Amino acid sequence: MNRVLSSLLAAAALLLAAPDAVAAEFPSQPIRIVVPFAPGGGTDVVARSLAEKLAPVFGVPVLVDNKPGGNSVIATRQVALAPADGHTLLLTTDIHAINAAYASALPYDSLKDFAFVSQLTTSPLMLLAHPAAGIQTLADLVTQARARPGRLSFASLGSSSPHYLGFEWFKRMAGVDIIDVPYKGGGQALVDLLGGQVNLSLIVAGNGIKHARAGKLVALAITSPTRNALAPEVPTFAESGYPEFSLLNWYAIMAPAGTPPAVVARLSREIGKVMHDPVVVERVSAAGLDPVTGTPGELEALVRRDIERYRRIITLTGAKPEER
Repeated sequence: MNRVLSSLLAAAALLLAAPDAVAAEFPSQPIRIVVPFAPGGGTDVVARSLAEKLAPVFGVPVLVDNKPGGNSVIATRQVALAPADGHTLLLTTDIHAINAAYASALPYDSLKDFAFVSQLTTSPLMLLAHPAAGIQTLADLVTQARARPGRLSFASLGSSSPHYLGFEWFKRMAGVDIIDVPYKGGGQALVDLLGGQVNLSLIVAGNGIKHARAGKLVALAITSPTRNALAPEVPTFAESGYPEFSLLNWYAIMAPAGTPPAVVARLSREIGKVMHDPVVVERVSAAGLDPVTGTPGELEALVRRDIERYRRIITLTGAKPEER
């Protein structure tokens, strides 16, 4: 009996130690961070900062693999199908929730096919106008839009972007008709806004406030629930008469479903440290983003909330997904 009890206790000890052993053996090969967007944007800044800082921590190369296309679906599917060992990661954004909210046929399940590792950043958007439009406040915008239906224009990034969905939501709230002008990327949209080819756009707040303070654009409102320390002079949509309006972008790291919990926990812990490294904070802030990390459970809750939020916005506005 004593021998049986000893064997059972030994087996239990091995089971308890197993997660630590798995985490200790990870990684056994280079880690790849798949980014479903083109190089040069905020996701690239964050991905390359992570790669640089995580490589010495894990003792293996950490590679950034940009795979744009299909509204992020192509690369996201590749990660979902990758070995669930922690060596292939997905750096995605709130487009992950938007794609799920459209309820179109995705080649993966946005929740069940992924292990949630850590949020990386958050960032409000800022609604800006070209000075020539003669709009100084959100109230001015609504007054002018109602007086001239279909005359004002808004530069969006397509129907799968929070910029488009957020502004369409605001239009329904305000009861205004403003023309949507879709762009393939934020760079060209900003160029045309600065040039006055379009009247309005939603831009990452950290970048938008720079142009507003330079006098090139007029900041009308920010999408965060409270005023942002980066631009305390800019009122929120809620303050401006739209109390339900709140929208935040985010970046996050996910892994294939089935990745060992101990590996997910270690990745989350080390990524959290890196995202609060002073050098990384400076780089990320320069890109207009706020470093915000958390537990895997907190990230999963965020994704679930945003899927429901965008589902409500899509239903309200009648928005249609872009063709992939």
